[in-house]
Amino acid sequence: MMFPVLQGEYVELTRNPLEIYQGLVSINLTDEIQAYIARVVNRYSDLDFADENMSAHLGRFIEIICRLISQLNHREEPTLTDLMQAVDILDFFASTTRWWNMTRSSPGLVMRPASRDPREFIRSIPSVRLGSETVSRIRGASERLLSFLDEHEVADAKTRSHLQKCMVSAWTILSVFCCKSQGRNVSSEADFESAYDILRILLFHTPRVDFAALTAIRGIATSPRLPQIADVSFSPGFEKKLESSTAARLEASHGQYLGDAGDTVPRASRAILTNSLRRLVQIESLNIGISRIEENDYDTVTMGALSLLEKVHIDPEVFLDEKAVIDLFKRLRPAEDGIGEGLALLTRKLESLIVDSTGNRNFLLQNARMVPRMIALLLLVSSGTKSPQDDGLRDIDLKRGLILLEKLISD
Repeated sequence: MMFPVLQGEYVELTRNPLEIYQGLVSINLTDEIQAYIARVVNRYSDLDFADENMSAHLGRFIEIICRLISQLNHREEPTLTDLMQAVDILDFFASTTRWWNMTRSSPGLVMRPASRDPREFIRSIPSVRLGSETVSRIRGASERLLSFLDEHEVADAKTRSHLQKCMVSAWTILSVFCCKSQGRNVSSEADFESAYDILRILLFHTPRVDFAALTAIRGIATSPRLPQIADVSFSPGFEKKLESSTAARLEASHGQYLGDAGDTVPRASRAILTNSLRRLVQIESLNIGISRIEENDYDTVTMGALSLLEKVHIDPEVFLDEKAVIDLFKRLRPAEDGIGEGLALLTRKLESLIVDSTGNRNFLLQNARMVPRMIALLLLVSSGTKSPQDDGLRDIDLKRGLILLEKLISD
């Protein structure tokens, strides 16, 4: 038995519903994880919504997403990383808009910058009333779910009932988030349909990498190392050597291949090799305790910087080999629609998170080259870790790139 598709054309499921439900209930939610969930949602314990404490609904939403992430990572127990990713998903829905436009054919999370404070938004939710049609549809979906679980003997009756409650809370939360985000105070049947479809997409379609990428971009922006990396400066002698390097020559010789990438590669980040190398050199310099890179540091620091790429499974020869550079640039051609727009939104989200993290609105003005160099390195990593047979850049490549970029910055 497959769950019915409520809207749009049918798209084959990425994951089997029965296997997902069986996996969700098999995850052992440790006392530590349960305590952390309680700690996250207790700030809303003074609010009531939909006949329960608001914190109960939020806790169940986080729990089911945490279980899902743990299952997708083939773990028997969630880790704190799984929990952080689940909390970031809640934050994503509470702080952004238009997420209800996700589809089963395009199930990735769009990295939009926050348009509101998620905590304030959640605290405003009790002002929304669940409409009778929403309540009826949630009740009907809940009954069908329980029937499905009973039919397939998924776990015991108590566990099935708990999973049902978690799903009901998730549908409720997403329905009212969708309603409130569109400026309404009474939810409709359409809000439930959006909530039903979004949860279905998360459970059965959204790639595992998307959950990790959402946390990775926050990790990049909030890393205490980021301002320290930005403070590492280059001497004129170092810059001169870099501009006459093999990487710079190859970049200039084969830049026409980036023209084929259209708006995928922002103009400010088009010097992908040299901008990436500058960022890697800054990271390596911080690692070895150098705050200013002089001309005579060039060979040592550059070799160390290139070796960082091996941590993310990229051959440093990409900066030295002509064919490798051409292939790298060719793989930046968009392989699906919306890559340029997605990267632009991702960039704005990164900038917004950096400003929030530093508490300094002038930080990016004072470090104007920080984000373009970061995006250049993101593109290098995203393209450099693709299969040689895959020529085009996809959304999932950028998500993988974010995870690897966070590793480079944080390690």
